Amino acid sequence: MNKKLFVLLSLFFPFSLFSQIDIDSVTANNAYMPGEKLIYAIKYGAIKGGEASMTIDIVPSGDTYYFYVKANATTTGFATNFATIHDIYESYIDISTGYPVKSVRNINEAKYKYFNEVWFYREQNYVLTLRRGKHYIPQNALDLLSAFYFARRHMFKKSFKKGETIDLTTFFENKVFPIKIKYKKTEKVKSKFGKIRCLLFVPVLEVRNPFKKEDDLRIWFSDDGNYIPVKIKMKTKIGVIKAKLINYENLKNPLGAKK
Repeated sequence: MNKKLFVLLSLFFPFSLFSQIDIDSVTANNAYMPGEKLIYAIKYGAIKGGEASMTIDIVPSGDTYYFYVKANATTTGFATNFATIHDIYESYIDISTGYPVKSVRNINEAKYKYFNEVWFYREQNYVLTLRRGKHYIPQNALDLLSAFYFARRHMFKKSFKKGETIDLTTFFENKVFPIKIKYKKTEKVKSKFGKIRCLLFVPVLEVRNPFKKEDDLRIWFSDDGNYIPVKIKMKTKIGVIKAKLINYENLKNPLGAKK
């Protein structure tokens, strides 16, 4: 997978954030609740290219329960003349800690098909994958989806200092891939729901980072206790990819309300 698209997935779907947090801590969840649904419109330049959604629920498993989160990305409209995409990401998350127990990736992109399941054994520092077997990973690693919700719950806060960074550690495509983003500023972003106060993050430019300039990727997270992506812009060789929040359900905090 193209590294830029991977970073967009990890930051938009659920991005794998982990900074200096006690890995055994249990933090109150003030950022989201079951029943939440986020829907985004995706554009390639001026062309409407697709739609993405993220949902969270609670499901039983034996004598316990897990958060079940699911992300869908599909091409729509004119873009289907060039490519047909239907990607599904799923994650089962420990309710008390926010760490993943299992993740599923089901990719359907034209003729390319890919399916994989990953079981996380955090205390033993490894995962078992359906396709490639056992891999040793850092104890703080998360899959794409669980990382998005983990970050909202544990890492975002009321204020950031300019240049303050968030470290990202992800296990994706059978590899550990660390990246970083940094806080740039707080500003209001226009949306169909009115102007929303947002935290703007950009990539930290390092050797392994696929982005050459800070403006190659910009992500605006709502500064309201929900910390959901309101807007994303990413520059690629084929043009600018944009994602905007177009609908939502069951947010834990009122959208745009300052916490």
